[in-house]
Amino acid sequence: MSNQIDTAKPKKEGLMNRFLDGVERVGNKMCDPVTLFVCICVMIVVCSAIFNGATVMNPATNENITITSLATFENFVWMLSSFTKNIANFPTLILGLVVVLGVGLFESTGLASALMRVSVMKAPKALIVPLLLIISVNSNIAGDAGFLIMPMIGALVFMSIGKNPIAGMALCYAGVAGGFSANFMVGSTDALLIGYTGPAAQFIDPNYQANIMCNWYFMAASAVFLAIVGTFVNKFFVESRVGAYHGDMAQHTTEITPEERKGLRIAGIAFLVLVAVLVAMCIPADSPMRDETGDLLGYSGGLISGIVPIIMLVFFVPSVAYGFATGKFKNDKDLVKALIAAVSSMSGYVTFCIVAAQMIAYFNKSNIGTYIAISGANFLSNIGLTGIPLMILFILLCALINLLVASASAKWAFLAPVFVPMFMLLGYDPSFTQVLYRIGDSITNPITPMFAYFAMLVGLAEKYDKKAGIGSLMSCLLPYSLAFFVTWTVFVIIWITLGIPLGPGSAVFLS
Repeated sequence: MSNQIDTAKPKKEGLMNRFLDGVERVGNKMCDPVTLFVCICVMIVVCSAIFNGATVMNPATNENITITSLATFENFVWMLSSFTKNIANFPTLILGLVVVLGVGLFESTGLASALMRVSVMKAPKALIVPLLLIISVNSNIAGDAGFLIMPMIGALVFMSIGKNPIAGMALCYAGVAGGFSANFMVGSTDALLIGYTGPAAQFIDPNYQANIMCNWYFMAASAVFLAIVGTFVNKFFVESRVGAYHGDMAQHTTEITPEERKGLRIAGIAFLVLVAVLVAMCIPADSPMRDETGDLLGYSGGLISGIVPIIMLVFFVPSVAYGFATGKFKNDKDLVKALIAAVSSMSGYVTFCIVAAQMIAYFNKSNIGTYIAISGANFLSNIGLTGIPLMILFILLCALINLLVASASAKWAFLAPVFVPMFMLLGYDPSFTQVLYRIGDSITNPITPMFAYFAMLVGLAEKYDKKAGIGSLMSCLLPYSLAFFVTWTVFVIIWITLGIPLGPGSAVFLS
């Protein structure tokens, strides 16, 4: 048997569905993702040769950024010598393999199925989707870990309630990626961005003091807002597109057996012990789990820097306990076999990552992405628009740049010196300019192939549907990006119209 989505989908009406049908058809007629990214690598080399020597000044450093041709003997040697290094430096590959050791057991032992069935029986079905979105949007407090874990969880949850796992996977990925800047808590993203906003503002006001919490109110409200928007997108656009799931991995909600109840109790105890150990390690003021300032959520601290293996353990330990408690594992050999099976299921993902790593390395080496981004920023700053039209165009520019340059801090490094002073001259506080950037930087995250975690999503989709292509994924993710762009933009316009503070001591307009 093969894992395939039900092909007998209901006929979809409406302009949007016809458009998405076109996206899906075109996308799925494209070659295999691995082949596609090989072609992109070739295109980067060709374009770098054509535009070799084109120069633009980086306003962040006042240095010239020049497109470098990769079609030279020296850079051909570099391609060969850096091939394995590019793979080793591709974080998604290793992180994905580490996480799957825990999540793979979580699924294969039956703990995921049992836990989801228990949860489904107790939780109102109408709340499952918004809760998944709330968790996904706020998962960025743990850095990139949300990209690794939430799509997997979304697929499992949707299967447990009789829905298509592709829809659940797309839902959570869109929540993590599209809402990457939104959060109930102030985190590392806030710290990274304010580090560029403050110095840029001091071009105009040398006495300006940057506040890391300057966007907190707006971003916390955005986390709830995006969850509501995403819930409607899932209901009215995505689930109707993917149809029912009838693959051999399909699960059906049934009663919990006595063995499963025993396994859940043992797994729960193991989980609590693990949490207790982690909490005990975090309590001391001088704990290695904290950063040098004593901040538990500091990026250099052991808790945040080690969040991926910690998440792996959170799934691994209870799953092992459940496996032995239910008889799934008789000895260590059964456990190792399950681990090997979990890793082997990622073979398609590994192959994709090998090629994606080269593409991103070529993009960075040639400076093509940076050149396009800076040129676009300069154009927008020179066309002379003001007010809401300028805000919308700035959000759109950031969204388009994000399709080429995935790093939020890298983009803000050269955008902040241009737009923060410009908006200050128009009467807007730097914290507001930063908010606009964060919106634009987030909304196209779900659909950009430059985002390294897109490779993981492709591999995960193929696990449930062997016929799933880039077009299928894009037709599921594009509605989220479009909806987030329109509604989030309207949301920020309403926010500034009402004059609500963006954060503690942070207004929209300069006083």
